[in-house]
Amino acid sequence: MFRFDKRRLRFAAAISAATLAVGMVGTADAQDKVTITFANWASAEGTTRSSIEKVIANFEAANPGIDVVSESISFSEIARQLVLRARSGNPPDVAQLAGNDTVLVGSTGSLEPLDGYISKELAANLKPGADAGLRNKDGALFAFPWNQSPAGFWYNKDIMQKAGLDPNKPPRTIEELNAALAAVKSSQPGVIPLGMDTTNRAFALSSNWPWMQAFGALPVGEGATGAESAEMKAYLTWMRASAQAGYIDPGRKIGEFRPLAAQGNVAFHWDQVLLKGVMQGANGMSNDDFYKTWGVTTLPTAGGKATTFEGGHQLVMFANSKHKEAAWKFIEYLATSPDAIANYTTSVNSSLPSIKTTGNAELDASLDTPVFKAFSEEIIPTLAPQPYGPEFAAAATAIMAGVQEAVTGSQPIDAIAASIQQQLPK
Repeated sequence: MFRFDKRRLRFAAAISAATLAVGMVGTADAQDKVTITFANWASAEGTTRSSIEKVIANFEAANPGIDVVSESISFSEIARQLVLRARSGNPPDVAQLAGNDTVLVGSTGSLEPLDGYISKELAANLKPGADAGLRNKDGALFAFPWNQSPAGFWYNKDIMQKAGLDPNKPPRTIEELNAALAAVKSSQPGVIPLGMDTTNRAFALSSNWPWMQAFGALPVGEGATGAESAEMKAYLTWMRASAQAGYIDPGRKIGEFRPLAAQGNVAFHWDQVLLKGVMQGANGMSNDDFYKTWGVTTLPTAGGKATTFEGGHQLVMFANSKHKEAAWKFIEYLATSPDAIANYTTSVNSSLPSIKTTGNAELDASLDTPVFKAFSEEIIPTLAPQPYGPEFAAAATAIMAGVQEAVTGSQPIDAIAASIQQQLPK
């Protein structure tokens, strides 16, 4: 016969109550926890995957109420996919973008304005010009600068010295550059005098834009003087003369010059701040030897002004995110936390943070190097927003096709300029 045992009943009731309480707590925790999605190419590339995954894990550990789901999308595909997803109403919460792609996605009207999320302290800590080109026509910030990687005019001091040039006086004008290129070509025939990207793509137009501005040319954008201006023809003429003299190696992407530079086979190179990390990764050169061998400064000019382009990455938040506060916390962490800066920005990404100080004395000291100082103090102040958007992407094909014809063909420069002008967006 079953005996009713009050003690067992009380014990079972207590266990049930405790289990129910734990379940309720677990449910509450699960309800309080939010998940945000992060579309990026950093996790799609072998060189950056482990680092960005580590930074994401550290963010989650510091913010136990937020889970981050990383969506890997290749660099070449991310803008197209984000535009399609924005139009279909299914974008991620946060995304990584760069260059013209940032503006293209911004032009969809699907991005969350970020000014309201930025504290006064963070606004004061941003480097001057870090948000250049990241505001819409109404002045609203539609993307936050994750890191900065502008281009600089790199010069190999050893090659300059062998050419009879002063290794501490890089060329400041196109005239001085022409003389230096001639000296390098004559003294060291196996060395590429000048590395620059002349391929037909939007990035190549971004890279060549400062060279055009160095001559005073402005083919498209607000206040454009077109492709048939005297300044644009002067730029195209100089490019042709440089190619015919063997000073440049047409058709190479910017990345194809980097291993050659690491081998000591490029005298001058127009490239981003990340070049230092790439070269040291290839040749194992110590910091001391690197600084003895390489310097970087602003672009030589010919009647125009020295400018550079921003090759860094930006972070955007989509307006229909259901967890905007969590999304902003993640954006701020990636761009400003010492953890993300040390483990991703300045290391594997070989770029500069967009803030003046990290708040970490040791990390700030590591940024006080000849190269980083040159970029921060000399080069970044010359950043000039480019006329990014759908028209820029369309113009890239026409302009860079013309540049390629100038450096490899024989068609008259006037005819090339006219052809570019005919193809530019009206």
